[in-house]
Amino acid sequence: MRARFLASHPDEAREVAADLQQWRHTVDDESAYDELVLWFEHDLFDQLNLIQLLTHIGQRRRSKPVSLICIDRYPGHPNFTGLGELPPHDLEGLFPARRAITESQIAAARQAWAAYRSPDPRALEALLKTDLSALPFLAAALARHLEEFPSDRDGLSRSERRMLEQAIDGPAQIHTAFPRMHQGETAYYIADSWFFDRAKDLSDASPALMQLTITLDQPNALPAGTIALTPEGRGVLQGEADRVKLCGIDRWLGGVHVHGHGRAWRWSDRAGHLVHA
Repeated sequence: MRARFLASHPDEAREVAADLQQWRHTVDDESAYDELVLWFEHDLFDQLNLIQLLTHIGQRRRSKPVSLICIDRYPGHPNFTGLGELPPHDLEGLFPARRAITESQIAAARQAWAAYRSPDPRALEALLKTDLSALPFLAAALARHLEEFPSDRDGLSRSERRMLEQAIDGPAQIHTAFPRMHQGETAYYIADSWFFDRAKDLSDASPALMQLTITLDQPNALPAGTIALTPEGRGVLQGEADRVKLCGIDRWLGGVHVHGHGRAWRWSDRAGHLVHA
């Protein structure tokens, strides 16, 4: 199922599945290493990968040590977003700071992974009221995930609203709008492919909320072009219409399938929790 989701074309799903299986095999093949070191960041993408991997690791007896490096900041990087911005010598310096995975981390990951996969998002809200300090960046990441549910005031997720705001004053260049999506974020960073997919969703909606114009389609890179608000998109952004009621929605958020034009799980900024409306 995940391979079909990740593949850019149905014919690629088998190849993607083989990659996923190989990654899991690499983790499980203890004869190939002396120690398994997990390198992760504080953002939602990494935290979700971490909890599913720790859940898998905890399902079998292991003879080799497993350790973790997981950071949310680094000296000299005031706006740190991830390990990828560090040069090799800085990454090397992190290695001695690794710590052995603990049973409490395995237990927290198992509970969080089950809650994230639940068809009822209230499982996540209940989880966030428990002690998740064994994985210190997990609670903030999951709380940010809840803001990706449609808002109870306009039907837009936090990221959708931020994207539409990029074009509030007129068409915006994709390469300018993309980095601005990260402003104000501390636990949710959008990759270029996700940015393009979400822009396409908004432009393919009926009625369209955004006009997406591609001037140069670059393989394996964010295409060049512009995004612009349609009249309907401007109306939704200004609170005159509701994105879900107007256009409908079909999206998976963890184990929750948000779909249709009617009642759905929504995030309420005012209440600070999910509502079904």
